[in-house]
Amino acid sequence: MKNLILLPFIFLFAISTALPQDSFEKGSYLCSQKKMNKPDITKLLSFDSPNTPVHKFDVLDYKIYVDIRNCFISPYPKNFTGRVTVKLRVDSTLNSIQLNAVNTSLTINSVGLSGTSYSHSSNILTITLDRTYLPGEILEVLVNYTHNNVTDNAFYASGGMIFTDCEPEGARKWFPCYDKPSDKATLDLTA
Repeated sequence: MKNLILLPFIFLFAISTALPQDSFEKGSYLCSQKKMNKPDITKLLSFDSPNTPVHKFDVLDYKIYVDIRNCFISPYPKNFTGRVTVKLRVDSTLNSIQLNAVNTSLTINSVGLSGTSYSHSSNILTITLDRTYLPGEILEVLVNYTHNNVTDNAFYASGGMIFTDCEPEGARKWFPCYDKPSDKATLDLTA
C-alpha cells in the first residue's frame, strides 16, 4: 500500500528532473525572454516618419489623472476624461513641443501651465509655449483630454476590468506623451 502512495510522488519527481527546467518558469520571465529575443525594434521603427515628433526635450515626469469610473459600469464604455502634466527639460531652444496623441483615440480639450495653445493633427499634438525656452530649463505643460469610446488596442474596458497594453509604443492612444521607449520618465497615475 505504501508503494502505491509513493508511486505518484516518484513519478512527479522523475518528470520534474527529466524535463527542462525552463518549461516551469513563470509567465513573466518567459514574456521578458520573448521580448529580449525579438529583433531590434529600433531598426524596425522609422524615427524620421511624419508621425514622429521632433525631439528637442527630455521628458522627466508624467502626472496622469484619469476618471475611469464609468468604464466599470455596463456596457463598459472605453471613454474617459483625463489630464496629464508633462514635466520636461529643454535640450535645444524651443517655443513649442510635439507629443504623440492618436487623433482617433484622443480629443484634446485644452492646454495649460507653460502651454498656451495647441493643434492636433496627424497623431501629433503641437503645444505652443508661453515663451522661448533655452537648453537646461525645466517646464511643465498640462493637457486636458478625453479618450474616445473606441477600440484602439491600447485601452481595454470589459466585464468590470480595465487595462492597457502599450508596449513598446502605444501609450499615445490613451494619454498624450512622447511615446518612445528610449525616452525614460517617471510616472504618477491617479485613477
